[in-house]
Amino acid sequence: MRQFFYLLVVTNGLFLASCNNNMADKKAGSEDTTFSYRPLYHFTTDSNWINDPNGLVYANGQYHLFAQYNPYGDKWGHMSWAHAVSKDLFEWNQWPLAIPEIKNNDSTTIMIFSGSAVVDSFNTSGFGKDGQIPLVAIYTSHVDKNGKGLAQHESLAYSVDEGKTWQQYANNPVLDIHLTDFRDPKVFWYAPEKKWIMAVVRSLEYKVQFYASADLKKWNLLSEFGGVGNVDKIWECPDLFPITVEGSNEQKWVLSLSAGHPQKGFIAVQYFTGNFDGKKFTADKLDYPLYIDYGKDFYAGVTYNNIPASDGRRIMIGWANCWNYANDIPTKGFRGAYSVPRSLTLKQTAEGLRLFQLPAAELNNYEQDLYSETSVELNNTSKSLDSVKGTALDISFELKADAGATAGINVFKSGDEETTIAYTAATKTISLDRTKSGDTSFHKDFSSVETVHLNNADEKIKLRILIDKSMVEVFVNDGLYAITDLVFPKHSDGGIELFAKNGTAVFMNLDIKNVAKTIH
Repeated sequence: MRQFFYLLVVTNGLFLASCNNNMADKKAGSEDTTFSYRPLYHFTTDSNWINDPNGLVYANGQYHLFAQYNPYGDKWGHMSWAHAVSKDLFEWNQWPLAIPEIKNNDSTTIMIFSGSAVVDSFNTSGFGKDGQIPLVAIYTSHVDKNGKGLAQHESLAYSVDEGKTWQQYANNPVLDIHLTDFRDPKVFWYAPEKKWIMAVVRSLEYKVQFYASADLKKWNLLSEFGGVGNVDKIWECPDLFPITVEGSNEQKWVLSLSAGHPQKGFIAVQYFTGNFDGKKFTADKLDYPLYIDYGKDFYAGVTYNNIPASDGRRIMIGWANCWNYANDIPTKGFRGAYSVPRSLTLKQTAEGLRLFQLPAAELNNYEQDLYSETSVELNNTSKSLDSVKGTALDISFELKADAGATAGINVFKSGDEETTIAYTAATKTISLDRTKSGDTSFHKDFSSVETVHLNNADEKIKLRILIDKSMVEVFVNDGLYAITDLVFPKHSDGGIELFAKNGTAVFMNLDIKNVAKTIH
């Protein structure tokens, strides 16, 4: 056993610091969730509704993050781009509204739907002035009249003051193929041929189209990809990016997009690995569909443009919500949050190439050690970690269970209220059960159990679990699998409990850290 000598001091510190975690909730009563549902270390806007992350770009030493945002309320509508910046992906400073919806004289409105942003380093667009390098946003201009979508095309806005203010391009739209569902452009610079590439979806046809441009204004169709993977739901939010296979010099390309879920009727992000030659994406022959995340609450994930080569990471952020119930979740003062920024890697496995993902390393800068144990063995029983409580934690351990056993951890525990992450050895499955997580009454689709089968599972399973007020993110086996779900506890006790059923399980290298961050 290697429990920290200063555990008592740190644990006491946790309770003193729980103005951020627990005590503010208890002052208002054990079931007052006005404060407790807003995450501490996951991005939210100061108020109102958000959905897809947009325009992820690194520029001038800062990570820029834009968001599908309703400036007027906490339900979907009036889509505009909110804007925030950060130097470390966790401490965000929200800037003024970047790109608001446009009201036309003919009673139509142009909503600013999803898209991307680029640093136009060579001023190919001509938007730059006096040597100032422009930031250019490429978004879907969604034409709406009285709640009916009339058209979708791609348009530009630009900034010449490092993103502080934005101006619409006078000759918008720049790409119009006269469809009502043609959206979510992801644009990046393709250096080998010195041109811009756009991936954009014909949503109802399950197709991604690729276009090229020299100046971001005139676009030519190159090719299209589609008809494979999950086609249960419309396709949205494509991303195309290069990534090196870990442990080699081989470069592959990944095409990701938002579509259906392994459980029909829900939404998720799927991906394909393959090659891109500047014109066409060709997928590897793998057992598609492959998913970024198996939870109900990870969607519209996209990656950052322009991260310096000296850093070299590919970082993705997703919307932590689900369209089935997104307008109904029981939050107050805000509605919508984003996943933790995730660093993606591509590795060879026994089943072929797979994406792995783990929280961006900058999260470590906000963490405080709470509890560490070399080994805990349980035989058909449970163990409450009474000295460790919290609602914003980073928990990791390895787990080995008997062939007939189910073992795991309950978080956000208070009496019978709990969210359960479990490994069932007989079926080699990891599950996240939120049926007893608290308030599940607001929508019939919310109460659920998410399950993922671990192919070629080793004897020991590695788990890393992030919890943050109303969010649970589970990373399995160094991030080969992920499960993200929202939860809405009615109590703020933040109890932690280990358990083993129908046999013996050993929890090894158990490490629990408090994420000591205040709301931005």
